[in-house]
Amino acid sequence: MRGKISEEEAKNQVAKHFPWCPFCCFEHLEIDVKPEREYDYIICENCGAKWEMGIQEKIKSMKLVVTSVDWKGKDLLDKKMEPKFWQNKAWLCVLTRRTPKKRS
Repeated sequence: MRGKISEEEAKNQVAKHFPWCPFCCFEHLEIDVKPEREYDYIICENCGAKWEMGIQEKIKSMKLVVTSVDWKGKDLLDKKMEPKFWQNKAWLCVLTRRTPKKRS
């Protein structure tokens, strides 16, 4: 079983390491944290991509479990990756697009 952290701590970790969706650059990601589960989830409110995250004191791993609505990430589906991989993809998305998408 994982070490328990609060939902607030999980949100802080996601905001620090995963500020934008790596597929659509949207900057508001939903964090679904439940103390009784082994894994928690990050869900993009814009494109629907969903990651399973292993988190203790910090995010240990992330696995894409649902692709974006336009199938971005299908080659990464169900592959456990370090958070740095997704962080780099998010930065690349933002740099390519020049600005993160904001909630309208």
